Amino acid sequence: MELKRVADILRERRAPAFRLDQVRQAVYGRFVSSYDEIAVLPLDLRRTLERGAPILSLTLREVLVSQDSRAYKAGLTLCDGKAVETVLLRPSPRRWTACVSTQVGCAFGCVFCATGLGGFERDLTAEEITDQVLFWRQYMRREGLEGRLDNVVYMGMGEPLANYDNVAESLRRLTDQKQHGIGARHVAVSTVGLPDGIERFGEDFPQINLAVSLHAATDELRSRLVPVNKAYPLSALARALEKYLGRRRRKVLLEYALLAGVNDRPQDGEALVGFVRGLGRPELFHVNLILYNPTQTLFQATPEVEARKFQSALLDAGLKSTIRQNLGVEIQGACGQLMGQER
Repeated sequence: MELKRVADILRERRAPAFRLDQVRQAVYGRFVSSYDEIAVLPLDLRRTLERGAPILSLTLREVLVSQDSRAYKAGLTLCDGKAVETVLLRPSPRRWTACVSTQVGCAFGCVFCATGLGGFERDLTAEEITDQVLFWRQYMRREGLEGRLDNVVYMGMGEPLANYDNVAESLRRLTDQKQHGIGARHVAVSTVGLPDGIERFGEDFPQINLAVSLHAATDELRSRLVPVNKAYPLSALARALEKYLGRRRRKVLLEYALLAGVNDRPQDGEALVGFVRGLGRPELFHVNLILYNPTQTLFQATPEVEARKFQSALLDAGLKSTIRQNLGVEIQGACGQLMGQER
C-alpha cells in the first residue's frame, strides 16, 4: 500500500483527518484485503480508494505449501505483468518469517542460484517490497494460521543493495510503528558484498541486521561462485566490513552454501577461518552454513555428515557457526531456488 496516495485522495475529497487512521488501522492492524472490509468508511469513499490506492500493488498467481506446512511460497504478479516470488517460513510453532524479493531477476549471476538464470529485469518499488509482507499477513489471517509474522529477511530474488533507495524506503516503512511495525532487530538484509552499499547501509540502518553471501574465502574460488568478486574482491569486502563494525557492535551473518567438492574441503574451512580472523573481531561474525538446494545448476549438495564436520572445524577454531534449517525445498522455496517465472 502507498499510504501517501491514500492521504492525497482523502485530502482531495476533504475527508476528516481521522479517516486516514481508520484506513491505517484496518490495513496494518487487522490486515484487511479490501476496502469493503472497512465498513466505517462511506461507500463512495471506499470505491474511490479502491480505484486510486489499492491495498496491494500485486496480485496472487499461486501459493505452494510444503508437506510439513512450515514453508509457503507465493508467485505474485506485479502491475506491469512481471512476476516475483516470496516465501513465508515457520521455523517454530508460532514464529513466522517473510522472505521478500527486491528485484525482478538478478544481475549478479551467482552460479548456484536460480534467480540469476533469467537475468535482471527491473527493481521493485518500496511499495512492491513491503506489500509482500502485507500479502503474507493477509494470507495468514484468511487461512487462520496461528502466530505472528514479526521477522523479515531480504533474501529473496535480487540484490537489495543494488536497489538501495527503494530498499531503504521499504525498511523505513516496515519499521514504522504506524505502518508495518516490525522491530528493526527482527529485519535482516542480505548482500553479495557491495562495499559502498554496506557502508551506506551501516550508516542509515545501524539496528537492522546485515548478512553477507560469502560462499568462499579465497578470491579465486569466490570469483568463480560469486562473479561480483571480480569487481569487489575479498580485500574490498573486508575493508567495508571493518568500517561497518567500526560504528557498531552488531553481529554480521556470513552465509556459506556448501557445495560438495567445491567449497567444503578442509582448506576451504581454513581459508574461511583466516578471513574472519583477519577482520579483527571474529566474535562479531556468525557463519551460517547452508545445505545447497537443487537448482538448474550442476552442483551437488554436501552430505549432512560432511557439513557437520565442516561446522565442527569452524567451531574448534573459535568461530560461531550453525547449519540453517532448509525449509521449503520441495516447493522450490528454499535458499537459491526462487525464479519468479513459471517453471
